[in-house]
Amino acid sequence: MRWAVYLAIAAKALSAHKLRSLLTVLSITLGAFAIVLMTSLAEGGLLTLSRGIEQLGGARLILIAPKEPVRAERKKAMYVTGFTRKDRDHLARGIPHVAEHTLYAMLGSRDVTSDEGAEDRTDLVAADSGFLDAFRMPIGRGRAFSDEEDRRRARVCVAGPKLAARLWRGDPIGRWVTVGALRCRVIGVLAASERMGFNFGFSWDDLLVTPIDTAADVEKDVRSSALLVLKTDDVRNNDPVKRIVNALLVERHHGVDDFTLYDFSSIMEQFEATFAAMKAIVGLIAGIALLIGGVGVMNMMLVSVSERVREIGIRKALGAAPGDISAQFLCEAALLSGAGGLLGVAGGALAAGLASSIIRRFTPGWVGAISTTAVIAALLVSSGVGVAFGWLPARRAGRLDPVAAMRR
Repeated sequence: MRWAVYLAIAAKALSAHKLRSLLTVLSITLGAFAIVLMTSLAEGGLLTLSRGIEQLGGARLILIAPKEPVRAERKKAMYVTGFTRKDRDHLARGIPHVAEHTLYAMLGSRDVTSDEGAEDRTDLVAADSGFLDAFRMPIGRGRAFSDEEDRRRARVCVAGPKLAARLWRGDPIGRWVTVGALRCRVIGVLAASERMGFNFGFSWDDLLVTPIDTAADVEKDVRSSALLVLKTDDVRNNDPVKRIVNALLVERHHGVDDFTLYDFSSIMEQFEATFAAMKAIVGLIAGIALLIGGVGVMNMMLVSVSERVREIGIRKALGAAPGDISAQFLCEAALLSGAGGLLGVAGGALAAGLASSIIRRFTPGWVGAISTTAVIAALLVSSGVGVAFGWLPARRAGRLDPVAAMRR
C-alpha cells in the first residue's frame, strides 16, 4: 500500500514537468528500442537460414566445391580442374550412408529470350537429374528431365514459375527459350514456393535449369564451377563420409587437392557464432545508449531534488522518514526508466515486425521473430539502469537536514 502511494506521488511530481520527463524517457527508449529491433532481426536471419538448411536436409548436407590447387600440383599428369558426372557416380558407388547426391553448377544471371520474343533475365543452373529432388523443388506443371536426357545432352529445361509467366502468355510447356548459345525446350515449370531461406545462391522463381551435360556443350565453365552435394542418412555419419570422399576424390584427381569439403553442421555452428557476436555487439551499443540514458535520469533527479528541497524539508518536519523520501525519488526514477523501457520494447517489436514484412517482399521465406530474451533483457536493464542512477539523488534527498531545507 505504501509503495502505491509512493508511485502515485512520483507520477504527480513527474507530470509537473512533462517536457523534461518526456526527454528523459526517450533517452531510455532509444536503448531498449535498439536492443529489441536489432536482436529480433538477427534472430530472424538465423531462423531463416536454419529453416532453409533444415528443409534441405539440415546438418546431413555435405557440399564439395572446387578450388585452385597449389602450383606444384597443377603440373601433375592428366590434371583437369572441377567435377564431372563420373566423379558423382564414383562417390555414389563407393560411399555408404549417402541418401542423396547431386551435381550442379551456378552459371550466373543471363539474358533469356522466349520463342514469343519476350526478353528477361534468368539465373541459369546446369544440373543433373537429381538436382530438383535434392533441393526439394517440386514440379508444378510438366515434368523434370531424366538422367537419360542428361546423358544424351537433350536440349530441354525446367523454368521457374515467375520466369515462365513473364516469358509466355499461355502454357509454357513445349515452348522454346534461348540463353546465349543454348536453345532448349521447356518440359517443366517449378511449383510456386515462398520457401527461400538458405537458397544456395539462386532465386527459385526466376531460374532456368538445364541438364549439366547439355550446358557443357555451350558453356566452357560448367565443369570448373560444378558443385557436388551429398546428403547422409544420419548426421553421425558425416565425418566417416567426409573421410571417404576426401580419399576417393584425391585418388580420382591423381593426388591433386583441388576441392574443399563443407559440412553443414559446422556451417550452422559458424552462423550461430556469427549471429551471437552480432547480438553481443548490438547489446553493447544499446547498453551504452542505456547508460547515457541513465545519466540523463540522474541529472533530472538531481535537478528535481534541488528544486524540491523546501518540500522535502516540510515532509520531514511532518514526520516523513529518510527512507520514505528516498523511496519516493527512487519510484520517480523507476517510473521514468520503466516507461522508457516499455516504449522502447513496444516500438522495437513494431519496427521488427514492419522490417520483417518489408524484407519478406524481397526475400520469400524470411522468418519474422521477436526475441523474447531481448524483450525481457531490455525491460530489466532499462529499469535497473533507472534505479541504479536514481539511487544517488534519492539518497541525497533522504539525507537532507529538515531545518536547513526549510531555510531555503
